[in-house]
Amino acid sequence: MERPGVLIGLSNVLTGTAVRVPAGPDLDAQPSLRERLRTLARRALEGRESFIHDAILHGRRARLFTNSHHLADFWRDNFPTEPEWRAAVGTPVPREPDVTLFAPIGVEGEPGASYASAERNEAYLFNTSCYLDLRACAMAAFARRVGSAGAVVHGGAVELAGRGIAWTYPRELIHPTPSWGFLERADAKFAADGWLLVEAPSRAHALEKRLYVRTSVIAAYPEIAARILRCKFENVPELAPAQADSGAARAEELLAAAAQNDPQRILKALPEERAREAVLRLLASPDARMMLDPELVWGKSRTVRSAVVSAAFAVRAGPGEAARPEAVPPFPCPGHEIRIEAVAGHPREISRLIARKL
Repeated sequence: MERPGVLIGLSNVLTGTAVRVPAGPDLDAQPSLRERLRTLARRALEGRESFIHDAILHGRRARLFTNSHHLADFWRDNFPTEPEWRAAVGTPVPREPDVTLFAPIGVEGEPGASYASAERNEAYLFNTSCYLDLRACAMAAFARRVGSAGAVVHGGAVELAGRGIAWTYPRELIHPTPSWGFLERADAKFAADGWLLVEAPSRAHALEKRLYVRTSVIAAYPEIAARILRCKFENVPELAPAQADSGAARAEELLAAAAQNDPQRILKALPEERAREAVLRLLASPDARMMLDPELVWGKSRTVRSAVVSAAFAVRAGPGEAARPEAVPPFPCPGHEIRIEAVAGHPREISRLIARKL
């Protein structure tokens, strides 16, 4: 279920499955099932190596219990800790968690599934090490606790010439997202990408410290290849000989572009064959992901953690007009719908279309 993969970067864990597990029934409608799962989760964690870690989601505490080293590791990297929150904001955090998550693996006889109890402010994730699942469960539980005080949305935000721009998009729709296209402009600053908290009056806050993104982003942005070799990875496969042969020309092309943005000569320090193999492994699977620090990509001076949004966009799948005026909940500001099939799909093309509508 969870095992080390062939090393790349700082770490590489194979999670067995890279897709979301099914959602189980509402536990508050079935109290007996809720108690059984709670007992099962606690027993699975007792007497074994397990991890307890608190994340601070915009001043609210989310507590994780898991025996998955990989889930605990990515959780710690992705969300602010209490010392980080206090250093950045200065406000205390209540000691008791707003949300508690149990994520045991290796539970015999239990299918991979996720469950939630709004009454208990708890979520349960069984028998999956895929961080995609834990992250989604945490955001859903957090959204229930936020209630009418704000909205948790899947999307991104940037500051463009000092003006806040935000967009929403369905999960798995586009990678990379418009953030990457916007940050090609000198007047853009990165605010958030992935999960955001939107509060009145239209202020979007980043909930995550990192970008949890597909490694195939280097196909569009090969210049970051050297830098991301300092990341932690998930589900990066080994390379079959046939893949190495068929991708050799593409790897050389990407490495040439990467070498122009490698001031520390990270790639140059690798044997040529190893550098080529690393690039091809990052492209080999759509399920391969990494935990990427946005400051590593765009620099600290171009990274902010919130933005007051003056225009919002809903990026959607399907054909239709490239862009048309439409309200984008929960943002009260002017909005547009963007149909991804009506544009080239590359993040720079989507970002240019959005910029023309400002």
